[in-house]
Amino acid sequence: MENGASSYLRFLNGDKSGFTDIVREYKDGLTLFINTFIRDIHLSEDAANEVFLRLYVKRPKYKSQFSFKTWLYTIGRNTAINYIKKYRKTVFTDIEDCCYIADEKDIESDYIKGEQNLLIHQSLKALKAEYAQILYLTYFEELSNAEAAKIMGKTSKQISDLIYCAKKALKAELER
Repeated sequence: MENGASSYLRFLNGDKSGFTDIVREYKDGLTLFINTFIRDIHLSEDAANEVFLRLYVKRPKYKSQFSFKTWLYTIGRNTAINYIKKYRKTVFTDIEDCCYIADEKDIESDYIKGEQNLLIHQSLKALKAEYAQILYLTYFEELSNAEAAKIMGKTSKQISDLIYCAKKALKAELER
């Protein structure tokens, strides 16, 4: 799927498989992005499910000014902020609770990659929330700076500066 806009349009026109395609394509990435805000994988899964439920029930209009992924992640960001307000007094657990399942193709290399991702995710957890969010959006989700700026509500210059500072902080954390 090139982007979820065509699947969402199919869903809005009555094809339920379009919605299934959207969930299949974006659920994991959206959950991990929301987790950079909430820092509880279980609540992040709930928040991601709430985003998809909102799409299914309310069927908001998608404007193609930005990519579908940017639009969806913006909804996810707003949902995460609402969850933080709702569960402010809740004690959050570590991301270590998230397990990585090896792919059938090459178990050894996938295991090593999973361990590296776990190390990076643990290091991201130690960074300021904004740093973790921008690194996740630009490197794990491969969004452009403009898309990340839209999601985070910042200018392109602020995003460039934030990426520079976030990389520097992540390097220091990984060296530690």
